[in-house]
Amino acid sequence: MNAFNQSEMGALLLDHEIEPRDMMPNELLDVIMARQFGTYYQPIVDVQSTEMLGYEAHARFWAWNGRPLNAGKLQMSLRKNPLLLFHLELELKKLQITEFPGEGWLMLDLDMDSFFAGGDTPENPFLVLFKQHAWSEREIVINIVQNHNAHDACRSQHMMDLLQQSGTSVALEDTGVCWGMFSLSAFLDAAIVKFSSRALRDLDAKASQAVVDWLVSAARKIGVQTVMTDVDTCAALDWARRMGVDCVQGQLFSRQMLQAS
Repeated sequence: MNAFNQSEMGALLLDHEIEPRDMMPNELLDVIMARQFGTYYQPIVDVQSTEMLGYEAHARFWAWNGRPLNAGKLQMSLRKNPLLLFHLELELKKLQITEFPGEGWLMLDLDMDSFFAGGDTPENPFLVLFKQHAWSEREIVINIVQNHNAHDACRSQHMMDLLQQSGTSVALEDTGVCWGMFSLSAFLDAAIVKFSSRALRDLDAKASQAVVDWLVSAARKIGVQTVMTDVDTCAALDWARRMGVDCVQGQLFSRQMLQAS
C-alpha cells in the first residue's frame, strides 16, 4: 500500500487515533524517517463573494499500520528532541509548498523553536526555503506556533522581522483569546489577523461581539486582512459576514485534499 493510500485510510479512522505517548521512541522515529506524514489543505474563503483566496496547510501523520496519529500531540512529544522536530518541520514545509494545489495564500504553521533552531540569520533554512517562493503566484503566510510563555513575545517579534525581511508575510494567530499572541507591534506588523469563531463563542455574547468589532475596525484602519477560523456552520458564516470579517475558514468549506509524500 503506498503512502497516499495510508493517509487516506488514516483519514477514515480518525476516531481511532494512536496516542504518541503510547508509542516506543523507535516507533516515533520511524514515523519521521519513513516519511509517514502528509498534508491536507483547508480553504480560505472571501466572506462576501465566497471566492477561494487560498489554503492553510495542515500536517497528518500515521503509524506503520495506517492508523492516524494526533499531529499536535506528536509534535509536542518531539519537543524533547529539538533537532528531530526541526528536521520534521523543515520537511513538512517543503512538502506543503511542493504539493500546494493552487494559487493565492498558502498559510503554514511554523513552530517558533524549530525556526530558531536554524539560526537567526538570513541563512536560516526556513528563510531560504520561503525566499525561493517569495513574490510568486502563491503568497506564503506563516502562522507562528508558540509555547506561550513570557519570553515568546520578544522571540515572535524577532521571528516576524526575519520572515518579513525575506519577503514572507506573517499571520497573527488566535488574536483575542487567552493563549493567543498579541502586542501592538505584532498587530501593526502582521499581514493577516486571525481569530477563532469557536473560542469567541465561549465568551459572553456581548463580549465576543465587542472583540470582533474592535479587531475588524482596527485591522481595516491599518490595512490588515481579518480571517475568522473554525467557521463550521452557516450561522457562523452569517455572523462573520455581519461583523465585516474579510475571510473565513473551517469545516463548512473543507473539501480536504489529501496529499502525501
